[in-house]
Amino acid sequence: MRTLEQFLVDLDGGGCRNISRLALGLTISPVSHGFLGARDRVWPSLVVFVGMLVLLRVVPAILRRALPFSVDASKVWAERRNIAKQFDSYQWQKLFWIGLGLLLYAAIGGGLTTGELFVTSICLIGGSAGLLAQWRISRAFRKAKKERTPPIVRRHPFGTSSPYR
Repeated sequence: MRTLEQFLVDLDGGGCRNISRLALGLTISPVSHGFLGARDRVWPSLVVFVGMLVLLRVVPAILRRALPFSVDASKVWAERRNIAKQFDSYQWQKLFWIGLGLLLYAAIGGGLTTGELFVTSICLIGGSAGLLAQWRISRAFRKAKKERTPPIVRRHPFGTSSPYR
């Protein structure tokens, strides 16, 4: 992999993944205030938050298709997308770090508006549940790997998989 590719792969892997999402959380409030100007309403904060989540999903997809990346980088990203498709908790845990960034902005920037408090609460509560679920899933897979038996995977009504027994 080339240096730029390695940087982009590392940006969404390991500790950098959490730092980049924390930074995203730090930018939601200033962007909301700058573009929408409304400081104490829920909807503008929610619109900016959902818009950033959409951009977080769409921009990398466009870049992967538009730019010529190596097979190695494409393979790493494909594996990560497959994990994200299999386990909703992988997606939800992203919210935790975004919510932590919002909370950090509140500490630095002098507090949260009503809308930002609402979005931060959603992120931290939903993200914490995602982190807990992902921890349980990882633990089940490590245990199954250690025992050399495949984990029992049940299908949930919403189409998500879980290796809980």
